This record gives sequence, C-alpha cells and structure tokens, in this order.
Amino acid sequence: MAKRPTHIRRNMMLKELDIRWMPNGKRYVFSIKFSDKNGYLHFFPFAISRGLTYNVRQARQRGIQPCDEKGNPIDHVYPVGIDAFTKYNGMEVIL
Repeated sequence: MAKRPTHIRRNMMLKELDIRWMPNGKRYVFSIKFSDKNGYLHFFPFAISRGLTYNVRQARQRGIQPCDEKGNPIDHVYPVGIDAFTKYNGMEVIL
C-alpha cells in the first residue's frame, strides 16, 4: 500500500486552487490552513477558491472562501498571499 504524501509543492497547490468546478458539476472543495497579514492562523476544513476584485496573479494572492461540505459558501472571501499558505488537504506546503 502506497503512503500518502505529507508535502506538496506550492506551484502544484496553486494549480489545484485554480480548479473551480469538478467534471460532475460540483465545486472543488478542499481544506486549507494559512496565516493572515496580522499573524492569525486560519484553518478551514472545507473551502473553495474564489476570485478577487483585482488581478490576483500580479498581487500574488488567491481568494479563499470557507464553505460547508457541499460547497455552499458560509463566510466572506479571504484574500491570501501565496507565501502565507501552510497546509493544503493535510499536506504541508513547501517551496
């Protein structure tokens, strides 16, 4: 039996964050842990990727919104810098 990976490279995580919808028409739901600009650590067991009101590629940020297990949003969109991600789907984010 293969071991589950414990690390994920940041560029691979960002490619997975760009996935908005699954082929079956449902939202792509993931778990994520990150720190905000004030140093607070946030953990969302269920989250979806959302767009922001400005060009996130130039700002090096992604929009993360917490949701329930079905993909229904439950809070506002958090702008997160790509250097602030610490865990993604239980895997540690590395460079």
